[in-house]
Amino acid sequence: MKSFGATTSRPCHRWAAFGLMLALAGGSLPVAAQENGEYGADADNPMPAEMMPRAPYELLLDVENTGDGVVAVGARGHALHSDDGLTWEQGKVPVRATLTAVDFVDGKHGWAVGHAATIIATEDGGKTWELQNYEPELEQPFLDVLFFDRERGLAIGAYDMFYKTEDGGETWTEYEPTLSMGEWHLNAITRLDDGTLVIAGETGLLSKSTDGGETWQLIEGPYSGTYFGVEQLGPRGLLLYGLRGHAFVIDDIAKAAELPADTDLGYKFKTPPTMSSGGGETSTAEDKEAAKAEAERQQAEARAQESAWQVVDNAPSVLSLFGGTTLAGGGYVLVGVNGVIWESRDRGPDVEPLANTREGSLSDVTELDNGDLVFVGDNGAFLYRRAD
Repeated sequence: MKSFGATTSRPCHRWAAFGLMLALAGGSLPVAAQENGEYGADADNPMPAEMMPRAPYELLLDVENTGDGVVAVGARGHALHSDDGLTWEQGKVPVRATLTAVDFVDGKHGWAVGHAATIIATEDGGKTWELQNYEPELEQPFLDVLFFDRERGLAIGAYDMFYKTEDGGETWTEYEPTLSMGEWHLNAITRLDDGTLVIAGETGLLSKSTDGGETWQLIEGPYSGTYFGVEQLGPRGLLLYGLRGHAFVIDDIAKAAELPADTDLGYKFKTPPTMSSGGGETSTAEDKEAAKAEAERQQAEARAQESAWQVVDNAPSVLSLFGGTTLAGGGYVLVGVNGVIWESRDRGPDVEPLANTREGSLSDVTELDNGDLVFVGDNGAFLYRRAD
């Protein structure tokens, strides 16, 4: 077994964002319960994932088209692979931790990350996996992973957790500087055509790197809440999405203003939301949530008007968006709570809902080579055949 990364102790004071994401996506166990002994707390003797016939129908959190097939990961260390997005087989995984994200550099070589600071790797398209990092004592998850090639990669997660490797995961080292004040959760990472890296996270955190991840620069985004995902949109553009249905597009990341490294994101953009358009109290919790989301949307629209960001037009929806993908034809798809699906036919802010008769929330989506979509979420994976 390969050596694990060094242990770093951190305060556990802000699980809210990831806990909300997992709960809304259908997670059955509280985060703390999953991290503390549910799948073995001994870093030297982790429990392997069980081979379960119903794994394709249970909680899955991420999915990717590898070029040779599709790979999805999720609860209990489940890693599934498919040739067509319809029939799935479970891979052999050496740890039972929930897996939150997966990334492939070609049809065979990929990495997945998850709870207990887990990192696993495959060289056969997801059929078998090898453990590269496992630190249950941290009680923190990695939330996304990105590899540039078979050697260089980054893994990011809760409380500003940030590891990097330059030898394919044989060794992982922690990136020491924090990306922002407050150790916010780093939820998603993407890479643009020119090599620019962008990380999105809590409290409107957006940070970019133009030197392969050696140094990072905070940039100003359109929203002060949590982003759950960031996708490349065109050569230098971005698609952002997150809590309460907030989503945004920009055609060139260079148009986003830079922020000082000591910017306190927890307070920079905060303004008290109005509870209703008339100024009075709303009658139900649902009304209050909708009013808060509408106030946030108005703030984001006002901020976007002063910048190059555009607000994705999915109003009045307040359903949080957990996953997304760009399409070969130039558009994009977003998915989230209650199985909501939004599609854009281009790189702009206009979207339309796609019909979904399946129950449960959706965590992510990927496009197949023939234009069909594969969704994952509460109830596993399913193939969505597009009419056109």
